Amino acid sequence: MNRQQYRAAILVLSFLLMSVTFVYISPLVMMTGLLNGVIAAALIFWIAAFILTFILGRVFCGYLCPMGAEQELIDRAIKIDHRVVPHLRYLKYLLAVLWVGGAIFLAAGSGGLVLNPLFSLGNGLPPWQAGAYIFLYGMSLGVFVLVLILGRRGMCRYLCPMSVVFITITKIKDRLKIPSLHLEAQPDTCIRCKKCTASCPMSLPVQEMVGAQTMQNPECIVCGSCAEACQKQVIRLAWLWKT
Repeated sequence: MNRQQYRAAILVLSFLLMSVTFVYISPLVMMTGLLNGVIAAALIFWIAAFILTFILGRVFCGYLCPMGAEQELIDRAIKIDHRVVPHLRYLKYLLAVLWVGGAIFLAAGSGGLVLNPLFSLGNGLPPWQAGAYIFLYGMSLGVFVLVLILGRRGMCRYLCPMSVVFITITKIKDRLKIPSLHLEAQPDTCIRCKKCTASCPMSLPVQEMVGAQTMQNPECIVCGSCAEACQKQVIRLAWLWKT
C-alpha cells in the first residue's frame, strides 16, 4: 500500500467512527462546557491538535478529521469538480472570530474553570443522547450539500472556523522555519502536466506553486496527494527546511 491508500483507509475509519468520536471533538460540547465553567474533552482535544500543528502541519485536517473524511469520500464516489467561489473563504474567518472570541469570553466570565473531560458524556461511552445524534446527522447532511454546492472540501475551504486556527499556526511555523511536515519541490524537473493540481483535495494551484517555488500555502493539509500524483517526483514531503 502507498501513502494515499493508507490515508484513504484512515479517512474511512475516521468516518465510520464518527458516531462514537464526534462528541469528544464537538465545538458545541466545548462551548457548552465553558458556559458551565467546565473544561470538556473537546477543548482539551482542540488545544492538543493546535499544538501538534507546529510539528505535523495540518495532518488532522488531511488524515483524521471526520468531516474532512466525509467530504473526500463523497468526492471519490461522485467525482466533485474543483470550484472556487471568490471571497466566500472570508466567511470562515468571521466564524473563527466568533468561535474563538466566544470561547475566550465564556472562559473569562466563568469565574474559574473545572476540568471534567466527561462533561455531558455520561460514562464516556455511547449511546449518546438523542439530541446528539440529531445534531450529528444534520451536520453530516449539511456537509454533503455543501460539497455538492461548493466543490471539493467545500466546508474546509469556506466554512470551517477551526481551519483558521490551523492556518494561523501554519503561517507562524512556516515563517519561523520550525522543523515540521511541509511540501518541497524541484521545479527544474516539472513537466507541467498539472496532475498535482488535479489531485489536490483542497483545490490548490499546486503546479503554479511549484513553478513559483512557493510550496508553503496555509490551506495545504499535507495529505501528500500531489506528491503521489507526480510521476517525476518533483514534489515531496519533508521535515527539515532547505537552508
